[in-house]
Amino acid sequence: GFIILTVFLTQPMSNAAAALVVLPIAILTANSLGVSPKPFAVAVMLSASVSLITPFEPSCILVWGPGKYKFKDFFQAGFFLTIILMSVLLLMIPYFWPL
Repeated sequence: GFIILTVFLTQPMSNAAAALVVLPIAILTANSLGVSPKPFAVAVMLSASVSLITPFEPSCILVWGPGKYKFKDFFQAGFFLTIILMSVLLLMIPYFWPL
């Protein structure tokens, strides 16, 4: 849930801001569940970098104008990449950082 929330928040706002909004909630949730907060923190930090659906990320803005891309182009390519990356995060985080 925190991965989806963070990815959703990174689309219209900066990655750092989205991570700073979700990270305290994720750590409090892990502590209240009695599990290690490290996998929750790693999930939030890595999912904050999955900002591929919208062109509002600084690196995307740099190529948006000169490349004559449309918003639709970012959505078409970024949506499936986002789904793939979220799946990889869901599979790999518990493997490397168990609860």
